[in-house]
Amino acid sequence: MLTLHELIIKQCRERPEDDFLRFEGTVISFSELKQRVSSVSSMLREMGAKSGDRIALMMRNHPDHVVVYLALAWIGAISVEVSTHVKGFGIALQLNNAEPQFLIIDPDFVPEVETAQDEIRFVGMKILVRNAADLDLERPFGPLSLENHLARCEPFPATLTRVHTIAYTSGTTGQPKGVVMSERFFQTGAKNAAILADVRDGDVLFLWEPFYHVAGWMTVVIALQRGVPIAMVERFSGSQCWDQIRASGATVLHYLGGAMNILLKQPARPDDRDNPIRIAWGAAAPRSSWRAFEERFGVKIREGYGISEAQNFTHLNLQGRVGSMGKPVEEFDSWIADDDGTMLRNGEVGEIVVRPKVPGIVMCGYFRDPRKTAEVLRDGCVHTGDLGYRDKDGFFYYAGRKKDSLRSRGENVSAWEVEQLINSHPDVEESAVVGVPSEMGEQDIRAFVKPASGVKIEPLDLIKWCQARLAYYQVPRYLDFVDDFPRGPTQRIRKAELPISLAVSWDVESSGHAVSTRTRRVVS
Repeated sequence: MLTLHELIIKQCRERPEDDFLRFEGTVISFSELKQRVSSVSSMLREMGAKSGDRIALMMRNHPDHVVVYLALAWIGAISVEVSTHVKGFGIALQLNNAEPQFLIIDPDFVPEVETAQDEIRFVGMKILVRNAADLDLERPFGPLSLENHLARCEPFPATLTRVHTIAYTSGTTGQPKGVVMSERFFQTGAKNAAILADVRDGDVLFLWEPFYHVAGWMTVVIALQRGVPIAMVERFSGSQCWDQIRASGATVLHYLGGAMNILLKQPARPDDRDNPIRIAWGAAAPRSSWRAFEERFGVKIREGYGISEAQNFTHLNLQGRVGSMGKPVEEFDSWIADDDGTMLRNGEVGEIVVRPKVPGIVMCGYFRDPRKTAEVLRDGCVHTGDLGYRDKDGFFYYAGRKKDSLRSRGENVSAWEVEQLINSHPDVEESAVVGVPSEMGEQDIRAFVKPASGVKIEPLDLIKWCQARLAYYQVPRYLDFVDDFPRGPTQRIRKAELPISLAVSWDVESSGHAVSTRTRRVVS
């Protein structure tokens, strides 16, 4: 298994003029990639960056972002991606934890970084603004020109055990944590992702994920491992995605559950199946959307499962069993455990636990947080915090987050399960379910619902629809209809940022309709 800089050199030698990256009419070959990475590496070294430095990046999807990221690996520095969606407070929160020596940003993020300055508690960080020579910058900001730098430098003699990146979790269940990852983590993850995606010679990888999510970089590493090109866009667009794919000739599409539902809820077009995608690979495909997506767009779904703390993919479903995340990859053992760590029988729901068979393929730990690290890494295993079960054939199934469960009407309720049901309603694009304090104790269920385009949903009709399909204790009491959700890098909904006040929520118990508290049956 080669390091990133060894892969760049290998592909430059074997296919120098083949495309590596396509973006808005710009094409970078493998030979040009090596030249640009070496050049930017030399520039960064001249500015004082060295191996082991933590260098934060807050940049949009752009070829320069890819080159800078690979240049950091070339000199042995540690990349720290900052979300391009966070504001001043969120920027300061992450930087105060990572304490990078450099922060490289795009010009349009200067105002937000300036806002964060008063909250940054450490000193010595240099802020470099990409291609901003014409901006009137004041210290600590300085321009970083990536053009016309002719110097070259030799790569740092990296090993697979080198700390490669610190990736911050989305913070959907608490404060973001910095997941420390080695090069071996990335190389192993990309190897298994390529197996899941069935990457072949001649394929073109469609890349839409923002680079503050690990999946985006896994696509880059796949391209370097397999010598295939990437077709990259700046951001995900449900309305433009298929046209972008057709224009780029992409044959392999990465999805996540949220993105899949967004695509599926777009108005049907006569050319939906007229696209070059052969395989859609990813995770969190809703069971109710699986076959519908395959049939409508004429693609094959390849589902897997992984988390930042363990691996990009710890399980692969190569057999196409609908609803399953598959079986453990060759580098892992996996089982289902109860709260005491006891292994459960087939069909019983508990925590998904994975155990690496080889060293160095899971996270090194959370950056500067040994207590949280010890909660996840125990006895040589990764306790994922995800719920699931295994069937008699050894296939695993996802059943929600342990921390995303509710207690309603004396029963435990999986928010994920309720969301899957609501999302299957023909007039619903997506939903998010949370618990709110109940005057009776425990929690009432509140559902935020985004209707499909151009559709108006009557609250009582949706409640009745849920009541016919859910247990009484799973049926929401409150409904909020929204135009969109706050989202993380993978289009996952950030529940912590949903409104707290119930002032404008539709309440079934205050709507003039009788509700049985025992059966939760709505009576008109």
